[in-house]
Order: sequence, then C-alpha cells, then structure tokens
Amino acid sequence: MYGLILENLSQYIIVVYGEEKWEEIRKLAKVEHATFSTHKVYPDSYIPKLAGKASKVLKISEKEFLEGMGVFFVSFVGQYGYDRVLSVLGRHMRDFLNGLDNLHEYLKFSYSRMKAPSFFCENESATGLTLHYRTNRRGFLWYTVGQIKEVGRHFYKTDVQIDVIKEETVMNTLHINMKLTFDNSAFKLEEKHETAKIDRAMMPIQAYLFLDIFPFCVVFDEKFVIKTIGNSLQNVLPKCVGKKLLDIFDISRPIISDFTWRT
Repeated sequence: MYGLILENLSQYIIVVYGEEKWEEIRKLAKVEHATFSTHKVYPDSYIPKLAGKASKVLKISEKEFLEGMGVFFVSFVGQYGYDRVLSVLGRHMRDFLNGLDNLHEYLKFSYSRMKAPSFFCENESATGLTLHYRTNRRGFLWYTVGQIKEVGRHFYKTDVQIDVIKEETVMNTLHINMKLTFDNSAFKLEEKHETAKIDRAMMPIQAYLFLDIFPFCVVFDEKFVIKTIGNSLQNVLPKCVGKKLLDIFDISRPIISDFTWRT
C-alpha cells in the first residue's frame, strides 16, 4: 500500500481530532512511522490496524472513521495537485463514476505498484445508478463510500446517498453492489441527445476512415465474434478477425465476472 493513503489517514486524525490522538493511535497499533512518504510502499496491514485502534480511541465505529477518512481524502489530495485531475473527469457525477477505472489507470503512471479496484455502472436512471465495486483488498468499502460522497458534494454540488445492496467474495475478489441515489438528470439529457442524433441521421462515416481514426479498435457482434479491427491492430494481430473475442483477448478492466452482451 502506498503512503499516500496512510498519510491521508494520519492527517485526518491530526486535523479532526488532534496530534495527541494520532500519537496514541499509532503507538497502540504498533506502527513506528509518525509520517509516511506518499510514493513509498507500506504493509497492507497498517490500515486495518490503525482503523481498529482509532475506532476504540475516538469512540466511533470503524465505518464512521473510514467514511470520514474518505471524505477528508478529497481535500487532502489537493496539496499534490490531484484535485485538478478529479475536477476534469467529467461535467456530471455520472461521468466521474463511469470513468473511475480510467482514473486508476492514470494514477498507475505515478503509483506503478498500486492494486487498484475496479468499478462499472449499470441500471442508470435519472435518479442514480448501480455501482459495482471489485477489489482484492478488504476493509476499504466505507473509505470508498466517503470519497464518492465528497466528490459529489465538492465537485458536482450534489448529495449522493449510497446503500450497499450486495456483498460477496468470488475466489479472492470482493464484489460489492451499491445503489447510488443522486440527481442524475444528466442521464436523461444524454438520452435526449442520442435520440436527436439518430433522428437527424448524422453524417455517415466510411468504414476505412473510421478505422484510420481508431487504429486499435475492435468491432465484434452479439456472439463476440470479431468482425474487423483497426489498421494498427491488424499489423499486430493479423489473424484474429473471425475468432471469438475472448479467444484473443483477456479483459482486465473493468473486472466483469459474467461477460455477456448486456454487461
């Protein structure tokens, strides 16, 4: 685990509860570091140990502590410039949620050993959506919930209600379904724009030009048979057209357990 998360934890305790509480908590947890280097890797066990001791010392539940830590994270990362990254992830809350995996892929340029979770959205409506959260780590659910709520408030001026509707472990992966309720009127606006595009019969584009613009694209049908590929990909994989998608590729992001046409 990178020190960025641990430094966020320590600063959250110091700012909200005082430095004396932080010293007490870290000593009880037998963590020798008073501060953490953001790009250094520390044991994964630090977070559950520190959260458990913080819950007892501060007399709050671990859920409350971790959610508060997640809320604090949004302002904390501002000193490292990551608030600028968060602020350009989309015009609406739905854009941010649909782009969470892309955000983590971007962060891997700075944190190459990061064990990033995976997210994807479904059942979207004008009042919210279902967010699938998959991770190989334990104990970060409420931290993630706090982050999402604060991003909604801070960047999109919207309150997000989050209800955990399902939690299961498949192999070593924790899969959590969350119902997010918020003002998602942008979804209806997007639907309206898409309908308008169809109604206006937008200017068609020739296939060869499309493949030039997107040289690494993969086009497949409902049976996952690859129909064509971009020009640059053709040079790398000249014999993949006509084969099944999953015979050629592995899907790493998002983590989808049942890869169907609908998902």
